Formats: sequence, C-alpha cells, structure tokens
Amino acid sequence: MPHIQVLNPIEKQVLEDIAANGSDEMIKRANILLELNRGENHKNIVKKLGIAKQTVTNWKKKWTSCTITSETLEDAIAKINNVLGVNAGRPKKCKSAEASKIVEISEWSKNRKPSRSKHHYHMQVAEEATRRGLPALSPRSIGRILEAQP
Repeated sequence: MPHIQVLNPIEKQVLEDIAANGSDEMIKRANILLELNRGENHKNIVKKLGIAKQTVTNWKKKWTSCTITSETLEDAIAKINNVLGVNAGRPKKCKSAEASKIVEISEWSKNRKPSRSKHHYHMQVAEEATRRGLPALSPRSIGRILEAQP
C-alpha cells in the first residue's frame, strides 16, 4: 500500500508537541495521526497504542475530512483543536451562565426546605431550575455542576 502524506510539516510539529505535552486523550489522538503520517498501517497502530481499529479509522476520517487548510502555525493549531477536540464529545446541556443560575437556585433552596439526602436536594434544585426556564437536568447533573463550583 502506498504511503499517503496526512500531515504537512507545520501540523506535524504541532501534533508532536501535543504528543509530548498534552492530556492523555489528546496524546493518543495525536499519536494516531503521527503514526499514519509515518506510513504505519492500522494493524500496527492498534498494537502499538493499544486501541481499537475503529478508533484509528475514525480519527483518520475526521482528519482527512477537515476542510481547514493550515499554512501558518495558528491555522494548524486551530485545525488540530477543531479536529482532535478541545471540544470533543457531547455538547454540554448547561452553559456557564445557566450553571451560575443553578448555583443561585441551590443557595436559595438550601434556606427554603431541608432535604433528606444529597440526591433529594439535587432533585429539588433540578425541579426549581426547570420551573425557572432552565434546561431540564438530572439530579446527578445538578450535583456535578455544584461540585465543580469553588
């Protein structure tokens, strides 16, 4: 099978930096693209990185389908962030402004009614948030939002 150049030199440089200094997930994604760029086949990448073949296929497809051209370092960083995912995963249901409203509701709810348990308390906050027009969230999601607050 002929070797297909997946990355230009600027993209390669940025991905190598991510592979050296990024989070675990970003390192894995960067390494997939770097290995593809070196001409490794999917089977060898799967063995080397300990991932599923479909993972390699998915990231290659995401990379090659991206229409952003990277002629500068900034363009390459933008393309990599877009494809590899600073924002990968499911979009958040709750924006930061809504999270701050949930915290306000939480403070208001603490003084209003005592609750039997943490789950019950989060359920009360979720119900009140929905009444006030915020997106419907599960008690567990409410708990995560409140845990993330300083």
